[in-house]
Order: sequence, then structure tokens, then C-alpha cells
Amino acid sequence: MVKRSSSLVSLVSLLAACMGCSSSKSSSPPSAPADGIERLPELKPTAPSANGFQVVAPIYRGIAPGSSHEVCTWTDKVLTADIDVKSAEAFQTKTGHHVVVYYTTKLQEPGTTRDCTDDDMTSFRFVLGAGGEGQAAKNVLPGDLAVHIPKGAQIVVNHHYLNAGAATVDAQSAINVDFADASHKMTRSSAVAFLDTSIRLPSGKSSVDVSCTMKDDLKLWYLIPHMHRWGQHIRVVHQPSGDAKPNGLFDVEWDPEFTFHPPEIKHDPTQAYAMKKGDKLTIHCDWANDTGHDLTFGLEMCVVFGQTVDLADIGNISCDKGEWGGF
Repeated sequence: MVKRSSSLVSLVSLLAACMGCSSSKSSSPPSAPADGIERLPELKPTAPSANGFQVVAPIYRGIAPGSSHEVCTWTDKVLTADIDVKSAEAFQTKTGHHVVVYYTTKLQEPGTTRDCTDDDMTSFRFVLGAGGEGQAAKNVLPGDLAVHIPKGAQIVVNHHYLNAGAATVDAQSAINVDFADASHKMTRSSAVAFLDTSIRLPSGKSSVDVSCTMKDDLKLWYLIPHMHRWGQHIRVVHQPSGDAKPNGLFDVEWDPEFTFHPPEIKHDPTQAYAMKKGDKLTIHCDWANDTGHDLTFGLEMCVVFGQTVDLADIGNISCDKGEWGGF
């Protein structure tokens, strides 16, 4: 199994919005509501539903221009029973890239917050993510799909900040999680990502090709490509094994707006798009880097993200530069 970098968690930003506008430090002091969690005044999450919970992450201070921070917060939510998650709604101040819910059975002191490490990520299992700078975003699984979390697991929230502005800023995130209706039988939805976390893009124009051969049959109800602001073009081709003709999934001249609202393919979960074991997915990405320095994974990406109808209980998987692992 490929070793997962802590930056691999950025792939879940595909579920949400991405960096965009430059930011400035708030001149308003943080507030402290009745729950005792200090908040920036720009963070305004709605109340959670009765059938779910809310996590407000601590303020992350001193985000320097051009920096990217994957931050992990271990919550006080340790499950006393199995649950199925149906949706997540995220809220972030400026420089927010995404908020993602994970679970882990490697428990830590509630409230622990730090930049995510490789060791942390090896124990995490992806649930749902959403978010985007300065806006709310909700991710709702269709039909009877849900993400299962087992009894005894601790909820961990990953909040990612990427400062494209010229000033050092503080930022904060929150997320509301809704459970599935316990009276209905749910079908598991899992995630798959095709990417290359080793990319290093020099100044000027450059290209990268990513190729992955399927190790399992997959049924995909959702697919999106993902690049950031320096992206120029992305092409995605599914080549079935044997003599079948290739299927062009995406061929997109990249627009910076797509980092917030990428083109997508959605299928009814009962008629999911099939990729068979032995099929190949190829991604070609072009960039124009005008920063004057190299761009690495996190600041830029060449990714296709999907969500599956996981009847075989494969779980969350990623193909990173041709090597398969879990997340």
C-alpha cells in the first residue's frame, strides 16, 4: 500500500469549494458564545438539526500569504452506537478551502488540534466533506446512500486553509452533520480519488499525466475533476480493457470558477457508471504557473474524485501515481 502524505487529505476538497479571493485580517475581536468556543465574527454556522451534531473548530491564527495548512481537530464525539451519515454542511471564513469529517479508532484527547501528520492520516477514514471560502456548502448523499461509522469511533474534523492573499490572516471553520433515517436500510457510499501527490510544477507552462488501472470493479454515481487557479486544461479518459472504445469523461478548458463549482457527472445510484477491474483511467493536466516559484500538491492539483455505490464494502480508496491505497 502506498504511504499516504498528510497533504493527500486535500483531495477531499473536491467535494467542496476551493481558494479564490485574497483575504485580509479581521479588525473585529472574536466572540465567545454560550458554548464557550471562541469564534471569529465572520463565521456564522446555522444551528445543527436534532438528528445530527455540529463541530466548531478552533480559530487558526497567523496564516501567512501563500501558505497551506491541513489542520486536524479531535472532537469529544466518541460514538456509543453505529451511525449512518447522510449529509454535511460546512461554513468557513476567508482562506477556507474545505471542512471534512473523518472517524478514527485511534482515540486522542478531545480538543487536540494541530497540523495533520502522516501518522494521523493513517488512522483516519473519510466520511463527508464540504465547504469553501466565505460560503456555506452542503453535501447530501442521494437515494438510500449513506456513510457508515462504527461504534467506538472518534469524530475528527479536518479544516484546510489556503491563503492566496497578500496579508497574514486568522480563519475558522464549522460543520453540521446529519444522520440518515435509522428506520430505513442504507447502502454504503465510499470515495475514490485518482491523483499524483508528488507533482512539482515549475514556473511557466507545464503538464502532468496520471494513469491508474482499476484493481476492483467500481460503480460510480459521482465524478468531478479538480485543479486550482493556475490550471489551464484537464482531460479525463476511461479506457475499458480489451478492444472497447475509450470514453472521454471530461475535456475542459479550466476556469478559476471551477475550483468552486467544477463540472460534474452524476448518475442515479441505481444506474451508476461502471469501471471494471483492469480498466484504465488517464488524466492529463496543463498549468500556467505565474507565481515565480514551484507549485506542489495542495497549492495545485491534478485530480479526479468520485463517490461509489459500495456494495462490496471496498471502502475509500485512492490511486496515487498508479499506486493504490486507502484513506
